[in-house]
Amino acid sequence: MFKTKTVFLSLLLSFLLFLFIINSIYEGTYSFINPFFYIYYDITLILLFSLIGPASFIPILLSVAVAVGFLMDYGGGAGFSGYFNHVVFGRFFISVIIIQLLIFVVIPYIFSYLISKGYGAAKSIYIPVSAIFVVSFSLAAVYIFAGKIDIISSLNYFSGNMAEKLIDVYNKMGMEYFTTLKMKALISKLMKIIFLLLPAILIIFSWMGVWLSFIFLKKISKKNNAFFNGIKENLLFWRSSDYFLLFLIAGIIISIFSIGIFKYIGYNIILLSSSVYLVQGLTIISFFFNKLNINIFLRILGYIIIFVFSNPIIIFIIMTGIFDMWFDFRKIETNKKGVSI
Repeated sequence: MFKTKTVFLSLLLSFLLFLFIINSIYEGTYSFINPFFYIYYDITLILLFSLIGPASFIPILLSVAVAVGFLMDYGGGAGFSGYFNHVVFGRFFISVIIIQLLIFVVIPYIFSYLISKGYGAAKSIYIPVSAIFVVSFSLAAVYIFAGKIDIISSLNYFSGNMAEKLIDVYNKMGMEYFTTLKMKALISKLMKIIFLLLPAILIIFSWMGVWLSFIFLKKISKKNNAFFNGIKENLLFWRSSDYFLLFLIAGIIISIFSIGIFKYIGYNIILLSSSVYLVQGLTIISFFFNKLNINIFLRILGYIIIFVFSNPIIIFIIMTGIFDMWFDFRKIETNKKGVSI
């Protein structure tokens, strides 16, 4: 039997999950490009699993069922602004909700299960992320094929809609420069590029959301070892497989030799690969922060500088992650105990 405290926390987390599901369904497709949704879901579900284990699927299913039942009170798709007025239970509506639940709910649940079984953090992430996105992209492909959807027209529609929403925001903020015809065309073009890079963006948000949530929960539970029975894995020593570089090289080759929209297949691969090497570079920086006993204020300042002056510094960090394969910057000594992250 669970303790009273565990039951109370589980109910609280289940209620939060219910609210997140309501919010993400209401937001529709826009929820996929909001990185905070990934963090909210990941922290909530990982904590819930750490409290009651695999039995957490019961409150998860209840939260999903109650949320969907609650939203059925809407008379039609007009109530769901994020779906551009598609009717409730239409193919688009159902497909996107299924993909939302797979990405936002199933990935952190499987991750938590694998972690509880002793798998490493990296393996526990790439297994569910790879599997879920194969299913999600397959569902999207079936929807496009079954509906005989013109991808270019849909791309123009979505990018134009998003551009209009941004311009409306700029109007309300009094930023008239962004409402000129020249800027409207530029914003619309930018939206098209973002949509073409969406596959990589979704995968990056998914895997990095789980990674950051895991690090955060591991950090705050450091003193009482409450999180997954005080798991000991040291992420400061994490590095990607040497063979992963072939994935990056493949992306570069595709982007160079392809034409038109097919170039974006290569760009998506490059973007996804870069995110992995960015995290590897950041773990190297964190390793030296710990090794040199840099205080928390200077660490936070260092990370702020990295993301404020993002373009040159982030490229340098990505290159550091790539070259770590040959230079082993951390020089890990197996006979020493690593500093915990």
